[in-house]
Amino acid sequence: MKINIAYLSSFLILFFTSCGSNHLDIDVTKVIIPEVEINRLDQDLFKINNNSNDTLSNGLNKSFIELQSKYGNFYNIFINRIINHGAEHDSSNMIQINKFINDPDMHEAYNDCQKEYPNTTILNNQFTDLFKHYSYYFKTKKTPQIITMMSGFNYSVVLLDNTLAIGLEMYLGRDNKFYKMLAFPQYKTMFMNKENIIPDAAQAWMITEFPYKMDKTDFLSEITYMGKIMYLCDALLPNVPDTVKIKYTEQQLNYCLQNEFNIWSYFANQKLIYTTNQSEIIKYTCEGPFTSAFSKDAPPRIGYWIGWQIIRQYMKNKPELSLDELMKEADAQKILREAKYKPRK
Repeated sequence: MKINIAYLSSFLILFFTSCGSNHLDIDVTKVIIPEVEINRLDQDLFKINNNSNDTLSNGLNKSFIELQSKYGNFYNIFINRIINHGAEHDSSNMIQINKFINDPDMHEAYNDCQKEYPNTTILNNQFTDLFKHYSYYFKTKKTPQIITMMSGFNYSVVLLDNTLAIGLEMYLGRDNKFYKMLAFPQYKTMFMNKENIIPDAAQAWMITEFPYKMDKTDFLSEITYMGKIMYLCDALLPNVPDTVKIKYTEQQLNYCLQNEFNIWSYFANQKLIYTTNQSEIIKYTCEGPFTSAFSKDAPPRIGYWIGWQIIRQYMKNKPELSLDELMKEADAQKILREAKYKPRK
């Protein structure tokens, strides 16, 4: 069983589109895929309403069996690990689940989710477009099943086997009161909205589909790998703005564009390109409000931004290369050499 629970507030969310004329903006209208169906675990769970011990011992248990039948192994993981309430067949656990769905704050958050997402029509259309692009490039690969859930403000996206689950309460808009109550930092909440669901899902999905298999674990290899993931998302989401994919403000993205040469020169002068020192690598790849080694104007994960630039140049020089071939190339030095990367001054 393959499990990947993606913390989408971390370094996993770092992707962009290309500027100007976009050769990845292809016509997928004739690509045939199975109809996208989104199951609402959030609604199914919160429909359970138990007000007596008799109902709790009988009706709730029956409801659990029905949910487990509908959602399979994902339901077990949801109970055991996502909302952390123990074994799914434990009677005391059923009491805890009942508390979860009737907790005043969780119930209010659920109501917020239903107001923001009363149906999944828009998400269906967006996932359909995403899956069509994926099937265009990877004809033999399967697309995941989609579930919406409430994770208790624990996860944005969860990948389990062939299931992709979205924690809707993590996309209620930057000013939602629960984010303030939970003291989520502003650099996270400003991107906890509707338009980030599909980019977040795509990015986490691609990291699961194409795990790290570079030849080395140095700085160049890490930013090159993430650059490849970024480029995949460019191909799958060709019309999503750069700022949405990378979770940068316009000002932060402009900083990167205006300082690309200086950033790369700094990495070279500080002999960071081939370092394997994780404490050094994390300075330029971790989540946060900014990259302190440069300035408070420098956005976080700036190393991954450079990796994306390298891969874009590499693919521009190799128009015959498929996305699958790109992901199989594990030699970061070869990629850098053949990219002939020249940062903008």
